[in-house]
Amino acid sequence: MLIDVNYFAIGSILKKAYIPWQWLVGPMFYFFAYYFLNRELIGKKKLFLLIGPFFVITIVHSIQLIYHLYYNQEYPISNYYERGLFLYTNMLSFIYIPGVIFFMYRMIISYEKKHVGAIEKIKGETTWLKSLIHIGVSIVSLGMLSAVLGIVLDMKQSYYAYPFFISLSLWIYWVGYVGVNRSSSSEKLKRLQNTQPSKKLGYDTFIRINEYIITEKKYLSADFNLNTIADRFEISNGYLSQLINANTQKSFNDHINELRVEASKKMLTDVRYNNYTIESIGLECGFKSKSNFYSTFKKFSGQTPNQFKKSKK
Repeated sequence: MLIDVNYFAIGSILKKAYIPWQWLVGPMFYFFAYYFLNRELIGKKKLFLLIGPFFVITIVHSIQLIYHLYYNQEYPISNYYERGLFLYTNMLSFIYIPGVIFFMYRMIISYEKKHVGAIEKIKGETTWLKSLIHIGVSIVSLGMLSAVLGIVLDMKQSYYAYPFFISLSLWIYWVGYVGVNRSSSSEKLKRLQNTQPSKKLGYDTFIRINEYIITEKKYLSADFNLNTIADRFEISNGYLSQLINANTQKSFNDHINELRVEASKKMLTDVRYNNYTIESIGLECGFKSKSNFYSTFKKFSGQTPNQFKKSKK
């Protein structure tokens, strides 16, 4: 009988102990994505920032448990989804994890920009990471909703959080499954990186210029030309033309017009621009006339703007 009582006592203590495992989900996924993209271990400073909160929360809950066991056994330790330290630290985790996800997404975007020379090949290997992130954001939102319900309604039961627990478990298994199956892609990604034109004429300068054109959306201006960008970066027109040709295998005009065509495709399929005429969309995207827009669009897509819009409908 004494043994049974001890077992119950141990079980009670373990139930009150708390390992904040959800504080590790985001960092673990971040580590995987970082290694997959960079093929190197993460730095100590970043490792500390990602893992540190897990140890802080664990220590806080351990102090609470020790205080309850050795100093004041009447001090109440709340259940997992009852108002109290458990629930409030869970709520904090639903603020911390989206922060980790945000920096992970930024890492992927930065990686794609860095390897813009092989962007079409690289995107095939990074799109699945973005998909996992999007699903993770949905699950975190579900968890945050359940935590808010626990605080507002003080339900003292965790059954209403089962959808979150089940979704998170399935997501973690899926991340593991996809990670194992994609492990071979890491070597493939490394080969793709090596195929980018890093040794071509002025590659680093081209990257800076191209990022400026794209992020500032300079290509959407009808007055944007070779002279404008050459003056901005204090290089000659001839050298800039060589940079574009060597790194894109296109002339400056073709490179800019292709960016304009891609922008116009997005507008043509966006319901917010349904009231725009085809000509208006062309002008918005930097084309000087309707005829110029139509001929350039057909050159890069094989269709007229009207045909493209109908095909997407």
